[in-house]
Amino acid sequence: MRKAMAALFLVFILGFAVVASGCIGGGAKTTSTSKATSTSSAIKTSSTPAKKTSTISSTSTQKTSEAIKYIETHLSKARVIGTEHYLVVVGPEGSGAKVGSLPNKPIIVVSYKINEKKTPTIKELMNESQGFGEINPAFLRDPDMDALIQVARKVTDPNIRSGLYNALEVMANRELPEIILGDNKAARVSWNWIHNWYYNPVLAPRWDLVMEDKNSPTVDTGIGSYKNEPGVISIATFGWPSSFDPAFDYETFGWALYHNIGDTLVTYWENETTKVTPDLAVAWAHNKDGTVWYFVIRGGVKAYDPKDGTFYPINATDVEFEFWRIWRAGYSVNWMLGTYTDMNKSVALSESEFEKELKNGLIADFNGKTKEVTSLQDLLSFFGYSGQTAGVYKLVLPHPYGGILSVLADPYLMAIPAKYLLGSKYEEAMKASDWGKKPWVWTKYVQSGSNDPIHKMLQDNLLGVFTGPFYIKEAKQNSYIILERNPYYWDKGIWSKLESKNPNLVTAKRVIYILSNDANTRISLFQKGVADIVAVPLSRLDAVKNLKLNGFESKIESFITPDMAFIVLNAQKEPLNNILVRQALAWATPYKQIYQSVYNGYMVPNYGPIPIGWLGYTEYNMTKYTYNLQKALNLLKKSGIDPTKYTITVYYNSGNTERQQLATLLQNSWSQLGFKISVTPLSWPTLLSKTGSGDFQIYIVGWAPDFLDPDDYIGPFLQSAVTFDSLNYKVIG
Repeated sequence: MRKAMAALFLVFILGFAVVASGCIGGGAKTTSTSKATSTSSAIKTSSTPAKKTSTISSTSTQKTSEAIKYIETHLSKARVIGTEHYLVVVGPEGSGAKVGSLPNKPIIVVSYKINEKKTPTIKELMNESQGFGEINPAFLRDPDMDALIQVARKVTDPNIRSGLYNALEVMANRELPEIILGDNKAARVSWNWIHNWYYNPVLAPRWDLVMEDKNSPTVDTGIGSYKNEPGVISIATFGWPSSFDPAFDYETFGWALYHNIGDTLVTYWENETTKVTPDLAVAWAHNKDGTVWYFVIRGGVKAYDPKDGTFYPINATDVEFEFWRIWRAGYSVNWMLGTYTDMNKSVALSESEFEKELKNGLIADFNGKTKEVTSLQDLLSFFGYSGQTAGVYKLVLPHPYGGILSVLADPYLMAIPAKYLLGSKYEEAMKASDWGKKPWVWTKYVQSGSNDPIHKMLQDNLLGVFTGPFYIKEAKQNSYIILERNPYYWDKGIWSKLESKNPNLVTAKRVIYILSNDANTRISLFQKGVADIVAVPLSRLDAVKNLKLNGFESKIESFITPDMAFIVLNAQKEPLNNILVRQALAWATPYKQIYQSVYNGYMVPNYGPIPIGWLGYTEYNMTKYTYNLQKALNLLKKSGIDPTKYTITVYYNSGNTERQQLATLLQNSWSQLGFKISVTPLSWPTLLSKTGSGDFQIYIVGWAPDFLDPDDYIGPFLQSAVTFDSLNYKVIG
């Protein structure tokens, strides 16, 4: 479906237990007043999916008694979820909740009051085709989950965020709107003359950082006079960007391309996931509650137009205009800016204007360190930067968000010069907006939708201007794309540094994507050495094993990815609206057989919606479902339903052989419970239409991340569009 933090953990250094509390407003316009008494309330972010150990100290008996009293006073009913480091208690506002004794752990209490009038009904959401949009794909409504999701988005303390996501993992594991099959493993195929082909879970490789043996063979590619030779990375793959306008592209191929031809404010360096690295922004800081961020733009960066050799200097106003344009375009990828930022309040500043905002102090976080800064020089020194700057982009958030830096690393947010985009109307548009201080004025110059002239220009010109390590030299749709090294890239010195450290290797001066939908064609190109790297179906890996060419060998690498496969159960349809039936189906799923016969061993078990190892991922208090037919039958008996009275249809997208095999295995296994199971393939558009509107019983689908934060999984998998009049949390212990 969608393409798909964390952080410096706060150490409580005071010598006593901490009580943190906050109030988060309901509805679309929300604010957060959360703070922890032992630290600043500023957001501590970097973007790590790594599992961390909590530094929260154990609560005392006195604090446990305080928690019981608070819960009984403030909640009308309580749902208690045990996690490894916290006890999470959630429920509606009011008195009367009874919880009994509590374990000796810090306790997160979340209370809420629902706005019934503003909360859409499930039927309304189905009519709007909101499955995997405002509501989870199973159309399960659980206000407790919504409350925890919304608090986790706005709380600034990553320890508390982790505890909340742990609780949501446990709840998803019990409620089962989706049966999570597992995390896919990658199978990457290349010749061993390729070196430093690193892996990052959200960003494709930057090919200028991947190197080749100087003695790799030279082979004609069949594309003009281009050869695959040392210094050329040739990739046999399939696909085509859905658009050469980043504002209209929301798929893997396009994002991989943008990552190589553009610059974002921040990035993940190679396989780094625990922190972001400066890219177009050389330093950043935020206010104390994390709702306003400032990004100092690197000076001297130029966008290169290879058609006529024109250059466009990049500054903070260019960043502002492109962000605003993406938001204005209204394409599905803009949901991240629409959710986490306020584009009409986000503006470009001069360095002198930024100095004025620095006087009251801002918080800078980088490389695991935090500092309050009061001058631009102070901030730049903290980041170790001494070069020129090109203004400051002030990014305003409607509420603090722990994953904001990870969002900003997404390639679709690459900078494009406003002067190139606006052409002859550049001066007029900038003056009308007071050089970006009134961005809403740009509605006169940018249309929403695909009829916008700027969008058409980018689409027709293969983007046209480039700030990254490569530019698009030429392309033929569904046949090839040629990238050439950008001689004006601001960090081009890195190539000589890499080669001096690796004298037997060479960096890429050119990248050739050879595109074919036929796996046999791609495999043949790889076997001949026309391609260094190849996309191969799991069922065809034997064709590329143990190959030899000019003294080199083929290799297959494997590692866990955050790409998930899962089964969606419609919680609004009988008998799937019965939680015991959903649990019975989970116990009757032949996991080991699926892993081996469908995924060829390239899947590892996962039991909740957060990828393995990410912030919030847990195995604590989780039911590890395995194939147990007797347990499934016992649950069905307890549910009170007669399975022989039900026919259940399983959908999958036609042409996907793995999902076809999976559906057949489910049919064979679930039929043993007494259900009549039918399997129906649907075209991708038809599947999306039916499932989005709730017109299904069960379907099979997958999920890949947009950015490195658990909210990119938990939200879509569990949220149900509940609007709250009030939403409060308190941490006791």
